[in-house]
Formats: sequence, structure tokens, C-alpha cells
Amino acid sequence: MQVRILQPLRHRDFRLLWIGQSVSQVGNALYYVALPFQILALGGSPLQLGIGFTIFSTAQLLVILFGGAIVDRLPRRQVILASDLASGIVVGAVAVLGLTGHLQIAYLYVASAFFGVAFSFYTPAMSAIMPELVPSDVLVAGNALRGLAGQSARVVGPLLGGLVVAKAGPPLAFAIDAATFFFSFVVFFLASPPKREPPPRQSLLSQMREGLAFTFSVQWIWLTIVGFGFVNGFYFAAFTVALPLLVLNVLHGTAATFGVIGAAGGVGELIGGLVVGNIRVRRVGLAIYATQLLLGLSVVGYGIVPLLPVVLVAAAGFGWAIVVSNTLWESALQRHVPVALIGRVTSIDYFGSFLVGPVAPIAAAAAIPLIGPAGIFLIGGAIACVFSVAAPALSRSIRKLE
Repeated sequence: MQVRILQPLRHRDFRLLWIGQSVSQVGNALYYVALPFQILALGGSPLQLGIGFTIFSTAQLLVILFGGAIVDRLPRRQVILASDLASGIVVGAVAVLGLTGHLQIAYLYVASAFFGVAFSFYTPAMSAIMPELVPSDVLVAGNALRGLAGQSARVVGPLLGGLVVAKAGPPLAFAIDAATFFFSFVVFFLASPPKREPPPRQSLLSQMREGLAFTFSVQWIWLTIVGFGFVNGFYFAAFTVALPLLVLNVLHGTAATFGVIGAAGGVGELIGGLVVGNIRVRRVGLAIYATQLLLGLSVVGYGIVPLLPVVLVAAAGFGWAIVVSNTLWESALQRHVPVALIGRVTSIDYFGSFLVGPVAPIAAAAAIPLIGPAGIFLIGGAIACVFSVAAPALSRSIRKLE
């Protein structure tokens, strides 16, 4: 079993990408633990927590379709390197402001806008570069191994982040995150993937229309993007606004408790990555939606019995399901979408995923005084379960996807 998931590491350029991203994602996990507690430490309200994510997702939505088209024009390695370098500079500036006592919530909002833009280039580039780094027969294993780095980071990162934030404050966590971005940049700078034949020159709008036309010509792609675009809004609301408040006001925990919950999710992701990287799935569409059903049930688990042991189990179940589902989904796109279109289709996927992102956290902040943070998890999880059953039942394209 181990041999299959490790096969992509035989390829030098993938190995360099994987090493750099493994370290960088630990830093990202620290950042996401530190950010909400930094906003709260600066006197922020639940609404201000939600605004931060709204700014991130709005910036992403405004740019990501252009980002996917540009990624299909440029060498994907250059896009990833530029994103790592710029991200290190920005989060480093946040750390300096925090350590010198000059950080304000407005500056964190500026950083959120930047990360929304950076995400719009980095994510399509990461998906699009995979077929350039590993052969098609180990794409699932490569995606699983890349995911495994993130999953390991989400075990180590929240624990380390919770400890750093509780003992030294959020600015130190930001500084560590900046250092990991620079490390990732240096390591992947050494890679030299094969040069790709540039596509015929078209206007950006023509390229975007081509990507949209392909996406909406394939039912299993557009139905999944549209459906989970709606469902993801509830997830964003739950995990960006409701979870910190669930920890503080219902579980009566601290940043360390928040970190332990994140680590439990990381353990589930780690197990999910090991499983999906070592198995062959024939009916990929059904497997994606079956794991999405488990994901919805796990979200319900956060709210149905708001006790820490139950929340930890729910977090692990959510982590397992999202990794298996996302790895199968990303690999299906890389297999069935033409190489020249992968950046654009990936950007459309993420555009749909974040479409309701700007309003979801603000809506959650308004709803929490009425239904509590647990209610956000219950409603969101129930809706996810309904869609996960209904979509494959109604779509032959999903049921037949291999």
C-alpha cells in the first residue's frame, strides 16, 4: 500500500513542490488559528470576523476567472513562485505590525484582500501543474500525497498555532507563516518542469468564454460546481464565524481548544489521504457524493451535541470525508479536462465554490444571536446531506463517472 502513494516522489520536480508546500501549509495552519483570535484581541466583533472572510472571498471572486485564464497562458511554476514570494512579504508585514503594536483590523482586511487575489492564481496553477510533474497513472496518488502534506499540517499546525497564540500571541504565528512561504519559494525555485507549448494567443475574455463553454457542456462538472457552491456557503459560515464562537461561548474553550479541534480534523484528513492514495475507485462520481454525505453528517455533529469529544469526532469525520472527496474530484478533472483548459476549469470550480462566500459569514453573524453557533452547523449539514443524496439520484452523468 505504501509503495503506490509514494510513487510520485520518484519525480524530482514533484518532490521539490511537495517539500516546499508541506512546510508552507504548516505556516498556513498557524495563520488560520491566529487570525480570528487576533481580530478578537483587537476588540473585533462576530461581524468583523465575518467581514474578514467576506473580503477574502470577494477579492477571489473578482479575480479568479481571470486568474485561471492567465494560468493557462503562463508557466505554472512562475505563478506558484510569485504567489509564494508575495505572500511571504505580506504576512511578514502583518507580523512586524503586530510585534511593534501597530496592527489594526483594517490592515488584516487588506491582507485578506491580497490573499484572495493570490489564491485566484495559486490554486488553478497548483492543479494545472500536476499533469506536468507526474504521469497520469499516478495522478490520484500525487494529489493524495500533496493533500497528505496539507493534512499533516492541519494536525501539527493547529496544535502549534494554538500553543504559539496562547503563549506568545498571534504576531509570532504570522512571522512563522512568512518564513514558511519563503522556504517554499526557495525550494520550488530549484524545479525545472518541462516547457509547455503555449496555447494560441486569444483575448482573456475569449479564453474565459472557452472555459465556461466546456464546463457547462459536461453535466457532472457544472452540477457539482453549482450545487456545492451553495452548500459551501454554509460551511464558510460555520467554520469562519460560528466555530470560534462555539469554542469560546459554548465549549468555554480558548485558542488552544480551537487548535485541538483543528488537529482532530487534520487527523481525519491524514487518514483520508492515506486511504484515497492507496485505492482504486471505479465509480468516482458515486464515491465523491457518498463522501460528501458523510461530510454533511459530520457538520451536523458539530452542533447536535456541542460537547468537546463529540466535536472532535465530527472534526475528524469532516476531515476524512473532505480529503477523499476533493482528491477524487480534482483527479477526475485532471483526467477528463483537456490540459490546455485545466487552469480555467479549476478557476470556474473555485469561483462556484466561493460564490456565496462574501455573504455567508455576514449572514451567519446576523443569525447567531437567534439560533446560536450550533444552529449554523445543524442547518448547513442538513442541507449538504440532502444535496449529496439528490444529485446522484437525479444525474446519470454523476453515477456513470469513472
